[in-house]
Amino acid sequence: MLPESPEVSLYRTWRPRTFADLVGQDAVVKTLTTALETGRLAHAYLFSGPRGSGKTSAAKILARCIECVNGPTAFPDNTCENCRAIFDGTALDVLEIDAASNRGIDEIRALRDAVKFAPSTMRSKVYIIDEAHMLTKEGANAFLKTLEEPPEWAVFILATTAPEALPPTILSRCQRYAFRRIAIPTMIARMREIADAEGIVIDDAALGAIAYRADGGLRDALTMLEQVASFANGPVDATVVEAAFGQTGRAFARALRDVSLDGDAAEALRIIDDASDAGTDMTGLIRSTLAEFRHLLVARVNPDLLSRDLAEDDAQAARERAAATPQARIVRALRLLADALAAARNSGNARLELESVILRFVLQGEDPTLDAISARLAALEGGEPRPAVPRPEPAPAVRAEPVAAVRPDPPPVVQLEPPPPAPPVERPAASAEPAGAVPPMELSLQKLRTLWQQIRTRAEEVKPSLNAPLSRATVEGLEKDTIVLRIPVPPMAEVVKRELPALKRAVAAVTGRTLDVRVVSGASAPPPQTGVTDDGGEEPPDDLMRYALDTLPTDTREGSRTR
Repeated sequence: MLPESPEVSLYRTWRPRTFADLVGQDAVVKTLTTALETGRLAHAYLFSGPRGSGKTSAAKILARCIECVNGPTAFPDNTCENCRAIFDGTALDVLEIDAASNRGIDEIRALRDAVKFAPSTMRSKVYIIDEAHMLTKEGANAFLKTLEEPPEWAVFILATTAPEALPPTILSRCQRYAFRRIAIPTMIARMREIADAEGIVIDDAALGAIAYRADGGLRDALTMLEQVASFANGPVDATVVEAAFGQTGRAFARALRDVSLDGDAAEALRIIDDASDAGTDMTGLIRSTLAEFRHLLVARVNPDLLSRDLAEDDAQAARERAAATPQARIVRALRLLADALAAARNSGNARLELESVILRFVLQGEDPTLDAISARLAALEGGEPRPAVPRPEPAPAVRAEPVAAVRPDPPPVVQLEPPPPAPPVERPAASAEPAGAVPPMELSLQKLRTLWQQIRTRAEEVKPSLNAPLSRATVEGLEKDTIVLRIPVPPMAEVVKRELPALKRAVAAVTGRTLDVRVVSGASAPPPQTGVTDDGGEEPPDDLMRYALDTLPTDTREGSRTR
């Protein structure tokens, strides 16, 4: 394909002119080509998919296929008068409408009135409505009748990135075509072709870095390719791409994944700190790290699926890393990171959640939760390599001197009287508590919050449906023998209320006490007000003071109360 003009942006210069040039959308191309060749054209089409995936380009190609002098044809010549007019934007019978700025009922009424008139010079009237999801409710309703029963010469092509925002009545009147995210290898191959034609010297690592940043949108990738070529004014490599656009969260996520699997807690915290200093969104970093561990799981289960999401070098590295990592560790990392992502939305401190979960994963041997214990057992059963413990070398054998054999005299026989009978021993009464039961403990609000993770783990083992609701729950209060649990989402609060018996059993198993649980929903209450001491400092809340006094030694506590 030849570029349109050297004076415009790359994505406009290299916009596809035929269906053969539309990369990464084979299913859409095949269906439209067959419909054109067999003459089975519809009156309304809906092209949906992520940005930069070729929706508008496909709409313009379809318009030329319909209006070409040799058409309708699947292969427009792009040289006839009609095709050139569509290229130049001067065709009176092919109108491209931006629904973001023409979204009201008045604009749709004007469109409905104009559709009634026959085409002026071409065989059909083609309306390309971009960003169709921006239509107002009234505008969409006014458009319904025209879309359902248009004149025989009218064809509507709607393009949108959010088809779910359109009314079902609009969707049911269109043939729907879903455009997919363009695979990373496909984007790299296309950018290589364009870079060679444009004389841009760039290596494959830099093209891969651009493709990952584009996230499946070829238009974004070509825009970044043009920008980095201007920035470098010479050969482009991955270092130049990072200098032009900054380091992405994906690079930090991959490094964090590797050091976590290597068990280096200090380096993991340093990477998180570097990412924060670089301005990386911490919630996005959790998602990226979750995606990196997902790549390892996919590499163990079905490595062929990596070909869409990763370049070949990255896919090979993921396969090698996955082969050396037990699947149980990958699954545990995915679960911990998913919980951290949910907690980050609730707590508002994504960095703390990420650091905590990474340390829980790395320092698995020091984690007292049941989840960590089961992970250690799985590692033992799976034969995961552990550091070898050096065995002491045996002492050198000492050769003894031969001695003469001496037969000892037999011991004298002594007649012993039988011992007196032992007095009866009173056995203590059997304990009422079952073996392994936790003794009842004194509870404060702070201590209960410390034990909450263990309570949650026990409850989720019995009722997996509590996993998501309890991840949003916070211990708000302790009123005598009742725990007040707040869950901000009402439907999740209802799930916990239905499973209160399982939650109460988990509380009893951890604390040794039978407590009631009251679930409240909605936004959390304002933080407790603190008092002011005589010297102007703040006095901690009663619950915190009570917990601090409970944890002091007896003599220190008595001295504090005396003072």
